[in-house]
Amino acid sequence: MIKTVELDERKKWILEAIVRDYLHTAEPVGSRTIWRDYMPELSPASIRNEMADLEALGLIVQPHTSAGRIPTDAGYRYYIDQLMKARILTAKEQETINEGFRTVRQDVEDALHQTLRTLSQLVEYASVVATLNNRTRVYSTGFSQMLKQPEFSDLTFTRHIMEVVEQEDLMAEMVREYTTEKGITIRIGGENSFKEVKHCSVMMSSYDMGDEAAGGIGVIGPTRMSYGRVASILESLSRRLDTLFDEE
Repeated sequence: MIKTVELDERKKWILEAIVRDYLHTAEPVGSRTIWRDYMPELSPASIRNEMADLEALGLIVQPHTSAGRIPTDAGYRYYIDQLMKARILTAKEQETINEGFRTVRQDVEDALHQTLRTLSQLVEYASVVATLNNRTRVYSTGFSQMLKQPEFSDLTFTRHIMEVVEQEDLMAEMVREYTTEKGITIRIGGENSFKEVKHCSVMMSSYDMGDEAAGGIGVIGPTRMSYGRVASILESLSRRLDTLFDEE
């Protein structure tokens, strides 16, 4: 369990800057980058002092001998719970979803396939969709997209993740556990209950058929994940499935 910490406003700003910059560049973030791009009102020395405190709190870490820092699992958790803002879908994302559902039949299998296809168009992570009522069905895709992430340059690790996603029983169990509540479930690295994905982040959202939760959709990717963007996409797709199955 990751311990909750209290941060003053300056530390919050610096942690948010590190997370945002690292999500975008995949490169460790140094004090001069924060000073130049985010907080010119502070000196690099002041930023370094604050970064040292954040590191002592376990929210950021210095990888190898790099001068920069990257978020830890705890740093991402703090960012998600305390700093991340709700994100509205872009016009392009909304159009991709609209187009994906334009020809969907009111058929469970067709709807799940189209949802998976749409999700894989929108995110660069492994995508999973499952139905758990009556007959369990699990579909996955997005492996070629996942390979675009620098974290998956290790082909042995990537092959392991691909094999994990292809295990239907494991994926069904993961969807079942991570979609027990309304809203988006986010498990970061070591927070995962499943040892097979302890070096990844998993995001899941449930969808309903009538008044009952019927299954879930989600993504598996590196801990350096665009959490706000993925959350808004999963929420939109889940609600589209809700509406589709309600009409049925």
